[in-house]
Parts: sequence; C-alpha cells; structure tokens
Amino acid sequence: MTMSDDRSAASKTKQTRPAAVILMSAGALILVVSLAFLLRSPDIQSISPIRQGQKMSEFTLPDLDGNRISLSDYAGKTVLINTWASWCQPCRAEMPELIKFYEKYRGKDFIILAVNAGETETTAREFAEENGLTFQVLLDSRFSLVDSLGIDSYPTSILVGADGIVKKVHIGMFLPGDLEKEVAPFIEN
Repeated sequence: MTMSDDRSAASKTKQTRPAAVILMSAGALILVVSLAFLLRSPDIQSISPIRQGQKMSEFTLPDLDGNRISLSDYAGKTVLINTWASWCQPCRAEMPELIKFYEKYRGKDFIILAVNAGETETTAREFAEENGLTFQVLLDSRFSLVDSLGIDSYPTSILVGADGIVKKVHIGMFLPGDLEKEVAPFIEN
C-alpha cells in the first residue's frame, strides 16, 4: 500500500464516521421517542372508548396520596366514575349532590371515583378539601384516561355495574334526583 492509498483510506474512514454517528444518533432518538410514546402511560394503553353495554376497560391512576388505584380494586362493586375539573362550573355545582348520594349508599358496595382531568395534584387536593369530597379522587393530569375513553366534556360520569359492564354514560351535571333515578337502581341492596 502506498502513502496515497493510506491517506485515501483514512480520508474515507473520517468521512464515514460522522455519517455513522449521525445515523446511529437518529436511530437512538427514534427509539427513545417511540418508547416514550408507548410508555407514556403504561396503565392506560389498552383503554377503549366507553360504550354502554360493553365491559369497562381496566385502568390505574394515582390518588391524592400517590397510591396507584385500579378499577379492578373495586371488582364486584357498583362504581360511578365522575370526570371533572376545578374550573368547570357544572362540576362544582354537582359535587354536593354526589357527596350526599355517596354518603347514602357508600355501605352498599358503591364507590365513586372522581377523576380529575388535566390538573395538578395540588389543584385537585385544594378542590377536594374546599368541597369536602368524601370519595376517592384520582389524578389524570395528562388526560390519558379521559382522552382514551373519548370524553371531551365535563362533567361526564360512567356507571359501571358490579359485573364490570358500563350501565350508563351521563354527560353533563347530575341535577337533584338524577342520581336516584339513574344510579340507585344498579346499587346492590
């Protein structure tokens, strides 16, 4: 090999290194972004939009104390999933009715899971304390669950029977008497 052959080979190696580094970096970036997308909310990945008469998808969200709460934790119970936000006036207006109804039926295998949509733990906690919420508050700060369920207005409530089937989807606030008519018939006595 001549001196010019050595220089030519070295030049080619130097030229391919930057291209290889760029290609490997791009591949690594694509892998990281793909993994981040897939893992952005591992507890919400397989959620289907809500449909009355269909099985409710399993989900897990943190509560105000950081505990991971799953829908399956309440298997065999009637669960009312109420999605809300503190800025939502109808959400605020219906809370006293929800509290009163929950206190009446809480000993009868009935649970309310109040899913805060898109707010911080601090905001949700302040709202819960100000309004004297006595039921479980869950945090969906990235809208992962509500988006996956197809919820785009608040409040929206989903009644899941003890058999895990969606019995009703109520869009908008519950007015006085609505809970007794729509939810109470599904609660085991």
